[in-house]
Amino acid sequence: MSRMHSSLRYFRRPGPLVAVSVVYLLLVSGVMIWRGISVSPDYLLLLLVPVALLSGRFLRFLRDWVPFIALFLGYEAIRGIAPKSGIQPHYGFVITDDKALFGGTDPSQWLQAHLGSLHWLAVACTVVYFCHFIIPIAVGMVLWLVDRVQFLRFTVGLLAMSFAAFVVFLLLPVAPPWLAGQDHLLPGVHSLISLPSAVSPYYNWLNPDAAAAFPSLHAAYPLLAALALWPVTRRGAVLAFTWCAAVWFSVVYLGQHYVTDVIGGIVFAVVTWLIITKILVPMIPSLQHKPAAVPAGLEPGSSEPSSTDLDTAEPAGSQERAATPMGPGGSDR
Repeated sequence: MSRMHSSLRYFRRPGPLVAVSVVYLLLVSGVMIWRGISVSPDYLLLLLVPVALLSGRFLRFLRDWVPFIALFLGYEAIRGIAPKSGIQPHYGFVITDDKALFGGTDPSQWLQAHLGSLHWLAVACTVVYFCHFIIPIAVGMVLWLVDRVQFLRFTVGLLAMSFAAFVVFLLLPVAPPWLAGQDHLLPGVHSLISLPSAVSPYYNWLNPDAAAAFPSLHAAYPLLAALALWPVTRRGAVLAFTWCAAVWFSVVYLGQHYVTDVIGGIVFAVVTWLIITKILVPMIPSLQHKPAAVPAGLEPGSSEPSSTDLDTAEPAGSQERAATPMGPGGSDR
């Protein structure tokens, strides 16, 4: 029994807990993608329950995650309003912009003409594309386990950016390249999604908007995740930035987004994070790291606590670790 408690204490340490949780989430999500099941936010919430139980913070998990996922799904639900606005999807300006950026050549057209026959590449890019929700939820899980304040900043930014993008989807609907291909505006461009994906009944009922290419949230979500990881773990952030490049290539190659959409997503993510860190954090106490508390008996000017407080004092540095984010490298140190 003591060995079991010792093992549980070990796996509840930030480093092992993050490693086990990330491996678990990616493994289960990989199996779901392999079996043709879309990894939507409602499924991901259920997948995170074992992580919450292992962490010993199940009630805090419910308090932090359920409202976040509920708002996330609420955003997905209101996206279905956009097609009912009566505004016709735009095609022209994004096609014109992409061709201007690449010397008269459309990137999706060129990539599919030269690489479209590579089935393995289409499958790999499809897997990357299907990780649209997995990566921000996984990063949110890491932040929640290591630095709850940074988790709150990230989730506030993610939701704010999503709802701001919805306003653009509503007022300026943009058809993706594959839809432009169907309308003969981009001959030869198709949707190269190469794996089946059965969404959950609830997510299917939401009926997300197809004409929501600009800005690309596929481009914005992983970049916002990388920016949120940077103060916590440099290695994790570098991996996230590398993943961003894979996503940006994949969405253009698969015919799901224009390069202009990707640039718009990048701008949305960077501006959102600057607003969170430079404007909202100084104004909202719950988004601030509280300074470490002074142990009882350690008055200003004294060098050590009184003898009556030594037995009840917290272990040295424990309050500071709990109250402040991990430095460069985070758990990699």
